[in-house]
Amino acid sequence: MAGNHQSNKQDFERKLDEQLLELTALFEISRSLTSSLSMRSILENILRIPMGHMLITRGIVFLEEDSEGEYILDELKGFPRNLIGKTLRIDEPPERATLVADISGQHDWLDFFKKFGIELLLPLNSSRGTIGIVGFGNKIGNKPFEESEVEFLDSLSNIAATAVANGLMFEEIQTVNRSLDRKIQQLNTIFDISRELNTTLDRKKIGSLMSFAIMGELLVNRCAVFMRADSRMEALVSKGMDPLIEGSDELTEIAEPVILSETQRFAEYRELGFAAFVPMRLQEETKGIVAIGPKISGSEFEEGDFEFLKTLGNQAMTSLENARLFEETLEKQRMEEELNLARNMQQALLPSELPVLEHFDLAAVNIPRRQVGGDYFDIILLGDDNVGITIADVSGKGAGAALLMSNLQASLRALAVGDMEIGDMVARINNLIHQNTELDKFITFFYGELDTKRKTFTYCNAGHNPPYWQRSKGGIEELMTGGIVLGMMADMTFETATIQLQPEDRIVMFTDGVTEAVDQKDEEFGEGRVQSLMEKTKNDSAQTVLDSIIAEVKTFSHGMSQADDITMVVVKALSG
Repeated sequence: MAGNHQSNKQDFERKLDEQLLELTALFEISRSLTSSLSMRSILENILRIPMGHMLITRGIVFLEEDSEGEYILDELKGFPRNLIGKTLRIDEPPERATLVADISGQHDWLDFFKKFGIELLLPLNSSRGTIGIVGFGNKIGNKPFEESEVEFLDSLSNIAATAVANGLMFEEIQTVNRSLDRKIQQLNTIFDISRELNTTLDRKKIGSLMSFAIMGELLVNRCAVFMRADSRMEALVSKGMDPLIEGSDELTEIAEPVILSETQRFAEYRELGFAAFVPMRLQEETKGIVAIGPKISGSEFEEGDFEFLKTLGNQAMTSLENARLFEETLEKQRMEEELNLARNMQQALLPSELPVLEHFDLAAVNIPRRQVGGDYFDIILLGDDNVGITIADVSGKGAGAALLMSNLQASLRALAVGDMEIGDMVARINNLIHQNTELDKFITFFYGELDTKRKTFTYCNAGHNPPYWQRSKGGIEELMTGGIVLGMMADMTFETATIQLQPEDRIVMFTDGVTEAVDQKDEEFGEGRVQSLMEKTKNDSAQTVLDSIIAEVKTFSHGMSQADDITMVVVKALSG
């Protein structure tokens, strides 16, 4: 009897501890969600925190687009980024956290969630109805959601709904404030530049200051100022294009703002990329023309924009813009110095040359983007025919990412040379990263040890793009065994796996700068193209495989700026 009493007491204490842990987690989640009014931060936390807490593999957030039940995919993790913007008409969304398998009835929108492996739906309910839907995929190991976990996520959805509602309201307030701020800024600009007219007689300086003020104020990519000379208009300055363009007689006839897309005239200026003309008039006569390109945002010009341009053009107010440009120059120099420092730090951490291995061929490359990112790879000679090979991607940009990368390298090189098991070593590195970084900093990390004598490869994948193992006999497999990204949560367990390499087998490792490179249609390069190129070059050297993929990525994204660092490591088992 005493034993049963003791057992019941222990069960009660265990349940109490679990409830306390859940309440503590909800408190921390609530604090994270309410610490920011940024919708991007809120949505990322709605997915990131539960996924890390419960080891969920993927998550997705739809937000209400209109009151007719239209929802738009706004944030995701574990899915292709090209799904963002997908819309669904969701009728009768669940009222609380519900397993997809338990939803009855015929719903077209339900097929989408089933197709993409969403197992649990959380409605974001506010006073105005369901303002969003959060979906989570399976947990690592395909473990089912327990009833307590569903109840926990249901409580989370109430907290998240409040945070999202506040974030949406904040965005609406920001829109109004931006409009008011813009009007105030335009008035201040006009007032200040009117005083500048009394300080210079340099027409080109006035024209240049006008152009920069307009481009900064309206966010257009080009601007030209024409001044009347006798019976024609001549270009005084042109910004955003080279060389100086020519004027024409017909520009003198303009007395009101002209949107070029609404007229058949001025075809040569449309071809040059201009979108509108605004006259500068004095005593009822057009003395000059301000020509502007389209807004970078793609939005239409408003009446207030033309009123600003007419007043600015007539009074030539430039002093405020001059000060702004000077400050931008100083800020640009400071940022360039920081980026140069970070770039030097980053390059110093990468191997200067690759070792020559018996029975194996190696190739690796790191192509940083203009702004420094956090890609990292390393080849570590461990002795006794063992070689450590790693590839990683640190979140963030600039010096912060480079410093986090240096911490990763120092930890890895210190621990890899010991006798520690790979899974234990990765867990140790994870704890070090977690202890020394903020919640929004993390690292996707892949590490493996190659036994060149036994021709085995033992690895652990901590949330990184799965490398491809291409077998000489055919087929490509993903190396996925491991755990969550480094730095997300402390005291995590990481699994390892060992593969036996045959002659001509290859392992291709890469960062998302390869697969997420985009073309001019905003289409991603994708994993499929990587695998296709591997098949085409299956008999070639490691360097040839690497060069082929990099060349194809550059061709694919021609005309687009490099969005992220590109890093690859290729390992090929040789015959003999």
